[in-house]
Amino acid sequence: MSVVDKFGLVAENNYLTIYIPATQSALVFRVVARANRGFEVFDYGPLPIRSGESVALFGGGTASVPADGVLPAMGITGDLRFPAIPGTPLENVRDRSDIWYLDKDDRDRLFHVKVHIYPPVIRALVRIPTNVTQHRFQRDRVPLGVESPLGFSRGLLETVHIPYLIYGYRFANDTNLDLRTFVKFVFAEYVVEIPRKPELIFDVLTRRVPSHWLTMPIASLEPAIQSALRDVYGFREHRWGFRLYRADERDRAIREYEEVLKALKA
Repeated sequence: MSVVDKFGLVAENNYLTIYIPATQSALVFRVVARANRGFEVFDYGPLPIRSGESVALFGGGTASVPADGVLPAMGITGDLRFPAIPGTPLENVRDRSDIWYLDKDDRDRLFHVKVHIYPPVIRALVRIPTNVTQHRFQRDRVPLGVESPLGFSRGLLETVHIPYLIYGYRFANDTNLDLRTFVKFVFAEYVVEIPRKPELIFDVLTRRVPSHWLTMPIASLEPAIQSALRDVYGFREHRWGFRLYRADERDRAIREYEEVLKALKA
């Protein structure tokens, strides 16, 4: 049974599991409601790059952005956030520089965001937190970015915005043409809760109970990530989530999950 709808977003009263490689643990949420039910598609507009700004180039050097939202040939952006559109109700978001930012007191909310970038040839990745290289290859020997031969996607990104964390979106144009860009978001604003029964969490993490899984590009547990997990949810050092156990380790897992749940914020 699928837990997602036609948009690939989690339906109400189903589970969302966020796996964090750096902790070898997961966050488990029940989706209580979707606050934006019926308006999941948001035609945002061009990438937030402005005429005259400088972007790096493949092979070195820089180029000037020729017009708003145009990514120069062989150009690589820095880490971008998506600001509120001036003169619209979006100016009332918590942080006008980033429409997806949630603060530490927003623990009952998550943004599940699918970023569609046009033209779809554009390379894209998200860095959590911003300006930190998290994409790695071959046991972390090789750090990766949009300028690397691998470690990026083209035209589409999917992520979940954890509160109190600033994400950085990076894009690259490896063609010999200046590209006029456009971004469409397919998103859900979930009202969520962390289940309080350790047996249920174990069943989700051993896939006995269906859940939508997302692996976050987090290879290094940066201080900003620790702060978010601690200040938003109440996770603590060495227990930054619910560790994954084998199916035959049920009793051990449940004992640990009980201890983790005792420390979490209500």
